Amino acid sequence: MPAACPEKSYRRRGRPPASQAGQFDERILQVATSLFLDRGFGRTTLDLVAQHAEVGKSSLYARYPSKGALFAAVVSRSIQTMFDHLAPVPQGLSLVQRLQAVGEALIEGMLHPRCVAFMRITAAEADNFPNLALMAYQVSFDGSVSYVLKGLGAANLDAADPGLITLAQRFVEVAVQPLSFQAAFGVDVALLRLRASQCVHDAVELLQEKIAMTNWAQSRT
Repeated sequence: MPAACPEKSYRRRGRPPASQAGQFDERILQVATSLFLDRGFGRTTLDLVAQHAEVGKSSLYARYPSKGALFAAVVSRSIQTMFDHLAPVPQGLSLVQRLQAVGEALIEGMLHPRCVAFMRITAAEADNFPNLALMAYQVSFDGSVSYVLKGLGAANLDAADPGLITLAQRFVEVAVQPLSFQAAFGVDVALLRLRASQCVHDAVELLQEKIAMTNWAQSRT
């Protein structure tokens, strides 16, 4: 009599219970992040993500109906993670000192290899997915402006002084974005880090007129 075949244990794939939904989504995004970074956008598929994440295809497609939607979620998550890890600005500093601190911190975050890699992938797919590229840029820019405003002590970003908002926007454009874009085009990141402090200092000098016009500066004169 032939020996009985051992029972196989199958891992059931499909919609996770509500209590595990957060872990389920996190696993998908972690796997997708690794695949996009390792294989690029073109060679990554939703089926491949489902396979590596060990999730059902129907569950994956229910959350992310297209590769573009999944990539947008991955980029947004990566950018937000970068902002979450930026150091808070020390208290008791002048406006100029605060700008110097937030500028250097932002540049360091933007020069992280993962941020640079996603910027390159997004730029490469801009013709095929223009809305995706615009979304990535806007999330990065808005997050940078918010970080600057928080560093300058704006407790309520929605009610921040318009002059302070304009200053934060111009500061990101002048101090942070040039080095970030250079990194995306292949300039040596180590060299850019060495230039960061001086670039921020030069940006502050260029924006002295706007700095003087803010309520923050006027209230301390």
